Amino acid sequence: MTLEASLSAAIAPKPAPARKTLSLPLILSLVALAAAGALAWQQHRINKDLRQTYTQQGTLLQHAQGREQAAHEQLQALQREVALLGAKQAEAQNQQATLSAMYDSVTRSDSQRILLEAEQALTYASQQLQLSGRSDVALSTLAALDSQLLSLNRPELINVRKAISQDFEALKAMPVVDTVGIAARLDSLIDELDAIPLHIDNQRDPRAERVVPTEGNVLQRFASEVWGELKQLIQIRRMDRADSVLLTPEQTLLLRENMKLRLLDARSAVIARNPPIYRADLAAVGQYLGRYFDPQAPQTKHVREVLQTLQKADIAPSVQDLSSSLNAVRNARSAALKVKP
Repeated sequence: MTLEASLSAAIAPKPAPARKTLSLPLILSLVALAAAGALAWQQHRINKDLRQTYTQQGTLLQHAQGREQAAHEQLQALQREVALLGAKQAEAQNQQATLSAMYDSVTRSDSQRILLEAEQALTYASQQLQLSGRSDVALSTLAALDSQLLSLNRPELINVRKAISQDFEALKAMPVVDTVGIAARLDSLIDELDAIPLHIDNQRDPRAERVVPTEGNVLQRFASEVWGELKQLIQIRRMDRADSVLLTPEQTLLLRENMKLRLLDARSAVIARNPPIYRADLAAVGQYLGRYFDPQAPQTKHVREVLQTLQKADIAPSVQDLSSSLNAVRNARSAALKVKP
């Protein structure tokens, strides 16, 4: 065969093969086979995904277990710390209870001691108040006791502090007797007694004084001098009270000294708070003053005015006692002794 014939044969179209028809069972088998393959592939994919999921879940579970273990260990550590703190708290509470008991015992002892001292101090202050009438000692005692009770700060001492406060305010409202001022005025009167003129000094006639003649001859001057001496021997005066004129110098001295003693007695009565003796002595001095001394002299008038002022002074006003504070302190002491330590 030639080359051209070969080429023509190769190029020429080949006749189509005869078509074969597939039977139905074969088709169904192929479809079933394809479905089985697809199902197997899908099952493989599902199994693969499940394995991956299980693997991830296992990893997560391991992490969760690790975290749970760590959390459990932390919880145990916290429980140990809580138990330790509870033990320390219990110990602290025991120590606090012990300290509270000790403090209560100490303060109770301090309360009993201070109440005993308060009772003694109030008793002394009450006695001084009744004897002298001076409220300054009682006021200072009450203020010091209130300061001591305030430092204790115990509820059972509230009634005591209340009673002390009431007595303190009552004493502050009590009138104060100026004992020092009255005594000073009496001393000044004692010093002034020596300068008061007697009643007889006002009765002397200044015209009766002896006049020495300077004119006339010797005989006339001699006669005048004799006449003056005679007039000095005999003087006629009107005296309502003869005893005030008949005082000798010694009696005058005794009179002044007696008046001074009465004024000293009056000063002692002021200190002793004895109004009857005080007024009786001042009245006696006033009587001596009006009977034997010149009523018109400025010194006499001044002394009489001072005597009248002193007689009006109240040297013994009503004194506030400290019975409320004493009763409150005694009741608090009795209650404190009944409490068991």
